[in-house]
Amino acid sequence: MVDRVHTDVKPFPRRRARRSSGRRLVFDGQADDWLEALPLGNGRLGAMCGGGMHAVLDLNEETLWSGAPQRDERQRRVAAAEAQDLLLRARAAVLAGRPQEAEELLARRQSDYAQAFLPVGRLVVGAEQPDPVDVVRTLDLQTAVHETRAGEAIAETFVSQPAQVVVHAITGGRGDPALDFTSPLRETSRDVLDDGFVVRLQAPLDVAPGHEPSMPAATWPEPGERSVEAVVVVRRRAEQERVVIVAAIETTYAGPTAPLSPIAEAESRARQRVEDALREPYERLRDEHVHAHRTLFDRVQLDLGPAPDLPTDERLSHARASGDVAAADPDLVATLFDYGRYLLISSARPGGLPANLQGVWNAEMRPPWSSNYTLNINAEMNCWASEVTDLPETVDPLIRFVEALAERGAVTAAHDYGAPGWTAHHNSDAWAFTATTGAGHGAVKWSFWPFAGAWLTRHLTEHVAFGAAPEGFAADTLRPLARGAARFMLSWLTETPDGALGTAPSTSPENAFRTGDAEVGVGVSSTMDISLARELLETVVALEDDPADPLAREARRALDRIPTPASRVRADGVLEWDRAVDEADPAHRHVSHLYALYPGAAADESFERAAAVSLDRRGLDSTGWSLAWKLALWARLGRSDRVSALIELVFRDAHANAAGHAGGLYPNLFAAHPPFQIDGNLGYVAGIAECLVQSHRGRIELLPAVPSTLGAGSVRGLVARPGIHVDIEWLDGALVETRLRARPGAEGCVRVEWAGHGVDVIVECDAEIIVTRGDIDDAPRDRAGDDRSAQAGRGPMV
Repeated sequence: MVDRVHTDVKPFPRRRARRSSGRRLVFDGQADDWLEALPLGNGRLGAMCGGGMHAVLDLNEETLWSGAPQRDERQRRVAAAEAQDLLLRARAAVLAGRPQEAEELLARRQSDYAQAFLPVGRLVVGAEQPDPVDVVRTLDLQTAVHETRAGEAIAETFVSQPAQVVVHAITGGRGDPALDFTSPLRETSRDVLDDGFVVRLQAPLDVAPGHEPSMPAATWPEPGERSVEAVVVVRRRAEQERVVIVAAIETTYAGPTAPLSPIAEAESRARQRVEDALREPYERLRDEHVHAHRTLFDRVQLDLGPAPDLPTDERLSHARASGDVAAADPDLVATLFDYGRYLLISSARPGGLPANLQGVWNAEMRPPWSSNYTLNINAEMNCWASEVTDLPETVDPLIRFVEALAERGAVTAAHDYGAPGWTAHHNSDAWAFTATTGAGHGAVKWSFWPFAGAWLTRHLTEHVAFGAAPEGFAADTLRPLARGAARFMLSWLTETPDGALGTAPSTSPENAFRTGDAEVGVGVSSTMDISLARELLETVVALEDDPADPLAREARRALDRIPTPASRVRADGVLEWDRAVDEADPAHRHVSHLYALYPGAAADESFERAAAVSLDRRGLDSTGWSLAWKLALWARLGRSDRVSALIELVFRDAHANAAGHAGGLYPNLFAAHPPFQIDGNLGYVAGIAECLVQSHRGRIELLPAVPSTLGAGSVRGLVARPGIHVDIEWLDGALVETRLRARPGAEGCVRVEWAGHGVDVIVECDAEIIVTRGDIDDAPRDRAGDDRSAQAGRGPMV
């Protein structure tokens, strides 16, 4: 055991990377397209910085959605008794081998759809005219400040979290710039001020998704009806040779289930925010903003080598042309990692809503998939990196959202299932929509999936497992939410023909199989269903101190009868349902049947071997978010070769590969589904983190899947379970040293492993411990290669 504690230590030596390029996105020329513009955000407000010195700012506010509180209750198409009868008939049909009939019955239970995240509008600063000299645009990821340079003229833009305003400052410009604001929303009134304007806007009551072309694109409120309203206040002032423009946006949204607030209150807040910001000197506004951002961003640093002193698009072009992006420009791998952390910080902060499908950025009134919350992978993926990259604050919005889903989902459980507890399905919105979508004709393979509650509960358990949860969280927040989801789960489980407990009807999100001449998405006990059911019930048991607690006892009895993920292992991979099927799309983008491997932690060695076979059968190429999921899965398997191939696909030019489900990057490094979805960016961060450190087996594994092209580097500030800060340095693919420090409450003995060998160390919270490669090489070998099955399947560490 290593018990050397070093209290007087220096940071790892760092390569002298060119931070002017490596942690900044730099582009020559103005941005003429939304996917060339660069994003700013403070969790609540978003701005896409386009144009040149003639700035084009596309503005968003996280609570500006179509719809209204509980309005979706009007969408329910059948009464409770009929919904439950249709469900029982669907269960009988699928158990009798008639999946098509089951799908027809389930479609009749569907509600309409969740609502859409909407744009606020476009603020244009300055007259549109050619810039007299070349323009250079820069987004500094470390300061969250966007800069545009054209000769002596400089414009800086940032979205301040402390001040809750958008700030745009011009130095050396052409006098007092004109201001123009337009919005696709209904403008109810506008006041012109001496130094700006106040605009009042109203959102539609309903926006149908793009895949419902027969429905109205937007339905506006009638007299007496209320939808979300917004107030935009924009003012400016001169400060020496600088013009400072401040914009505030406030809405009447008061929460997923709360009544809308008066617009006068929103206007008062917006006016006050602008007034307060204009009183502050510009440099103080900027410094406070930068400090707030860096408090989060600087917690982690990944260094993979120096960055070429070139604009970002040229770096990408050169690296892509080489055929191996990571080998040609390793710092690009680290830059995209930092960009993902930047986007997460910018789109999710405490007290607000979680990042949606596009984070907090959208310019369309009918955005792809309504830019809302897809709960069968994408909303969860947005938070995968939160704990391991020491950004637990970004999980707070999801926790609050899960609480709202539990409240609304109790109604859905009772109405649609006649069940206790709470549930949610594959789609949601700012109003905590929990019913099935589809409007009576949606594909059941995506609409019917009552497992969102189980999956979302995992994020709350991870908050505890990483030592980030405040005191009392497990008992006061996690426990009641998990127990509510478990009550529904225990009611939903049914005995299957083999005598086990399972689910029927059952889907494996969005996938399908052939039966006869038909393609169906409904079967029995999908592997994802049983994986989530077991994980949830194991959590409930682990959280309960009273062995006689009735719910925990029922959960234990159910666990004895629910098949394990390992029971689905076959020679040709992992079964997706309870039996082998004729896959409709062998390369399908979802890999839900491998949940137990990642993000779950219930994969034993047999499951891991079979998962590798399944992943190879699926292939590497897919959508942006699927590439990120596969990156994490292959990292869990220690396959750095597959990781390397996936990184190459992640960095593709999305415009050049726009057909089908092929991911890549747009010019501003947004990830492509296609189209743009932020989960690809955020999931990539989690995948790279899994290559650097893993802790799901009850020990800390260092550098388990780092590609050979990234053979030298260092990382500072990652977090391993049960709350250990981890710094790592490596050279020529081999560990040099790691530094460990515990969060309060996580002190104690931990196992640290590299390349199959390990050592036990005592980690404290008030001092760092250094473990070198020599310490591990010299350790006794009796524990090397611990039996993974001893850790697998034991449930979340709560």
